[in-house]
Amino acid sequence: MRRLLPLFLLLSLALAALPPLLGPALPPGTELRLLSQDLRTLHGAWRVEGKALKPLSPPLPPRPGQEVQLLLSPPGERPRAFPALADRGDVLLLLEKERVSLLRLLKEVYGLTPPERLWP
Repeated sequence: MRRLLPLFLLLSLALAALPPLLGPALPPGTELRLLSQDLRTLHGAWRVEGKALKPLSPPLPPRPGQEVQLLLSPPGERPRAFPALADRGDVLLLLEKERVSLLRLLKEVYGLTPPERLWP
């Protein structure tokens, strides 16, 4: 049991240390848009309102595993695009060789209350 405690502590620190991939903060009015890789199809759009993520349009679910672009538009700033993969109601942001859940990032790093799933 004593041998497992340091391993558990290291694992919990690694899981808790999600970096702020989308910037230092997501102020109210920030919009997130999920687009196809070729930017022709809008799969969903959301706006940060207070601590909530509110949908701006009904989602058009991408296929699981489909490559997508997450477009982040903070108020008064230039939009930034992040490569990602669609994954059953969530978006996995591609960070070097890691995949980071957008929903988890919004909850744990930015303190937002996103829906359980971004699309059915």
